[in-house]
Amino acid sequence: MIKKLFVISLLLVSINALAQINLGVKGGMAFGYSGNLKQTITDIKESNAKNNIGWHLGAFMRINISHWFLQPELYYSDMKTEFNSYSEGNFASHSQRLDIPVLAGRKILGIGRIYAGPVFSSSLSEKISLNHIEKTKTDDFALAGQLGTGIDLSSLTFDVRYEFGFTQSQTNFVNKYTNQEFKIEKRPNSLVVSIGYKF
Repeated sequence: MIKKLFVISLLLVSINALAQINLGVKGGMAFGYSGNLKQTITDIKESNAKNNIGWHLGAFMRINISHWFLQPELYYSDMKTEFNSYSEGNFASHSQRLDIPVLAGRKILGIGRIYAGPVFSSSLSEKISLNHIEKTKTDDFALAGQLGTGIDLSSLTFDVRYEFGFTQSQTNFVNKYTNQEFKIEKRPNSLVVSIGYKF
């Protein structure tokens, strides 16, 4: 047992000697979040999302090993998406989620980075700007991917990423007065721009 603990301790010390770990905070904007509205009426009409913009705020850890790095992140995302409904007119959908990207990449020329990895998302809230509409069901989990590049200038870090959905999240709503049902399907395809500070 003592030998096993010694080997594990030695392994952890070796990894720590080889790897440099940075912690940081980050925030930014997202543009182009895609989605569509489907109404379950006789003549089904679909409407694509428009004027969609969001923001995020959170923290990251960067594990540096030579020219490579692993960067898990955790951040809160807020997205506003506008739709035009056949029966309800224009309205906005507001969604909040918790995102966990796990990115792996390589450093370039000392200050540059390229990376990619999966993003695990959990829905926190989904609301729309119509008082007589209530939510009946929402998907709690979505899986996406991110592909991006960034630069580091001293303690500041800048990133531009493209996020693409492997799965789409769906939320069902109903009009409390007419009982008409419709659903909003969203896929996190967006351009994500962020700035961070690493310690």
